[in-house]
Amino acid sequence: MSIIQRPRGTRDFLPEETWRRSLARNAMQEILEHWGYQEVATPTFEHLELFTEKSGASVLEEIYAFQDKGGRDIALRPELTAPVMRLYVSELQNSPKPIRLYYFGNCFRYERPQKGRFREFWQLGAELIGGARPDSEAEAIALADQLIRSAGIRGEIHLGYLGLIRAFLERIQEDKRAAAMRMIDKKERSLLAELLEDQDQDVLGLLELIDLKGNAALDKAREIAQELELNKAAGGAGAITDPKPGLQADGRRSARTARAVDSQLRLDEFQETVDLLQAYGVDFHIDFEIVRGLDYYSGTVFEIYAQGLGAQRQICGGGTYELASLFGGKETFSTGFGLGFDRIMQIARIVGERAPPTFLIYSPDVKPDAIRIALSLRRSVPTVLDVMGRSMKAQLKAASGAGAKYAVIVGREELDSGKLLLRDMSSGEQEALTLEEIEGRLGQTVSGAPRR
Repeated sequence: MSIIQRPRGTRDFLPEETWRRSLARNAMQEILEHWGYQEVATPTFEHLELFTEKSGASVLEEIYAFQDKGGRDIALRPELTAPVMRLYVSELQNSPKPIRLYYFGNCFRYERPQKGRFREFWQLGAELIGGARPDSEAEAIALADQLIRSAGIRGEIHLGYLGLIRAFLERIQEDKRAAAMRMIDKKERSLLAELLEDQDQDVLGLLELIDLKGNAALDKAREIAQELELNKAAGGAGAITDPKPGLQADGRRSARTARAVDSQLRLDEFQETVDLLQAYGVDFHIDFEIVRGLDYYSGTVFEIYAQGLGAQRQICGGGTYELASLFGGKETFSTGFGLGFDRIMQIARIVGERAPPTFLIYSPDVKPDAIRIALSLRRSVPTVLDVMGRSMKAQLKAASGAGAKYAVIVGREELDSGKLLLRDMSSGEQEALTLEEIEGRLGQTVSGAPRR
C-alpha cells in the first residue's frame, strides 16, 4: 500500500518548528494579555452567508464551500474577523464598551498554492470593539507593532485614511467607484488616470496624493479636503444628498451601498491618530495609497511590511470598520488587525534553543521507584523514562543519541544509599546527589536558559 500524503497546500510541522511557533505565539499572547485583550475562539466552519455578506459573492471562488448532510451551505473560515464579529453580535453586544478581543486559528482558502501562501494558514488578530476612534486606531496600530517586534521583526507601517479617498470618489459616477478603489489598491495608475480623466476629475490631485508619502502626503490631503469642502459648500459635485436616516454624518460611514459619506470625512480625526501614534513611539509612513480593497473599512487603515519575504512582503493589515450591523447587530465601529502568522514565522528571529530532556536511567528491579523519581523530576525539568525494556547501557546510548545533557542513574545501590548519580553526558563525569539536590541543580539549568 502506498503512503498517504498530506493534501496539497497544507503542511506538517515537526517538533522543532512547532516549538518555534509556540514560542512566537506565547510571546504575542503575553503582550495581548498585558494590553487587556481576552482570547476568544470560533468554529472552524461557519454558515456560508457570513462570508458572502461581508465580502460579496466573489468570495465563493476563493473559499472551501459545501453543503452538509442537512443541505446547509457551509464554508471553512477564510479569515477570522467575520466570525469574531458574529460572536460579538450574538454573545457580547450588550456588554460594556470597549471590548478587547484576540484570537489565533487556522483558516482556509482555495487557490493555487505558491511560495508563502497555503490553502491552510494561521492568523492571529485583535479587535477593539466600540472604542473612541482615534484612540482605538492608535492603540491597535501600536499593539500590532509590539506583536511583530516580539518575533524579532521591525515592520514598515504604512498608514492611510479612507475617509478622504471615499470623499474624493463621491465626485465620480457611483458605478465607477468600486473600480477606482480597486485600481488604487492594485496600484494600476494608468487605468486610474484614464478613469479620472473620463470623469473630469483629474485636476484635483488624487494621483499626486497617492504618489506622495509622509508629511507631504498629509499636506496634500489637507489641500484636497479643503477644496472638497469648498465644493460641497457651493453645492457642486461631491455634495452629499439623501443620507440614510439615523446615521450621523461624521465621516466614518462604511462604503456599503446607501450609507452616508461625508465629504471632508474628519481629516482632523486622522491627524489625531497620527499624533497619538507619535506618543506611542511608533514609526510609520503616511500613505494614502493604502485602501485595503475591502468595502467595510471606513476610517484609518494600515498595512505592515517586512523584509525577507520577496514580493509578498505584507505581514499585517487592519483598520477601522463597521460590520456589526451587517450581521444583524447595532451599528458599532471597531478597529482591528490580522497578522499573517505563517509569513511572520518565515522571518522570525527566535533566540535560544530547545533544551533536551533529562534521561532517567534505571535497572529493571527498581522500575516502580524509577517511576516515582521521574514524577518528582518532571515537576522541575523535562524527564524521559525508558519504555522499551532496554538495559542500562542501552538507555545511556539512547540518551546520548538524543543529545541529552544530563542523565540521572538509579539502581538498587543508589536507592539504598539515598543518593542518585547525576551524569554529565558531554564529559562523562558523575556526581552522587540526593533527589532534592538533583532537582535544584537541573532546575537552575532550565530556568537560566533563554526563552526566545
